[in-house]
Amino acid sequence: MQGYKDELYHWGIKGMKWGVRRYQNKNGTLTAAGKKHYRGDGNAGEDAGQVEYAPKRSGKKAEDYSDEELRARINRLQMEKQYRDLQGQTNIRVDDPNKELKAEKERLQLQKDVKQLRNDVYGGKSFVKQVMSDAGKQVLTKATAGVMSYGAKKFVSDVLGNPELANAVVNGSAAKQDQQKKDDQK
Repeated sequence: MQGYKDELYHWGIKGMKWGVRRYQNKNGTLTAAGKKHYRGDGNAGEDAGQVEYAPKRSGKKAEDYSDEELRARINRLQMEKQYRDLQGQTNIRVDDPNKELKAEKERLQLQKDVKQLRNDVYGGKSFVKQVMSDAGKQVLTKATAGVMSYGAKKFVSDVLGNPELANAVVNGSAAKQDQQKKDDQK
């Protein structure tokens, strides 16, 4: 026999018999070992038969369950979900036939949530940036106007020697005084 490096050969486990069931007869009934194994007789312990679990999904609709069975089923599913949440796992059951699709859906939802958070953060950042820019422009405009009016007042009062004219120029009352003089002459 010729062996290749990229092939894997497997002949089973030593002592393993194909098609042999330890606990079941060919017709599906349990053997003595099967009864002992499944019913908790013998070494399985006294409490083995007393543990009750929620029934596995049998494909029934919610209407097919009794109230007690439905409560037990819902309680079990909620506890499993809480357990997975606490463990940081996904909320997809292991036996779910659509687990790959649900995992992809969860991944896409997380991406959408992250994108929304980024938009919210960057939107707030740009808003704050715009407010600060506008406030800075207003402060600089008022400061520049104040400096220029102070300089004009100082120039007119010191160089030209007319403080009344300086006050009128800064306050904008020179035009008002001219208008009053014209009104008085009439």
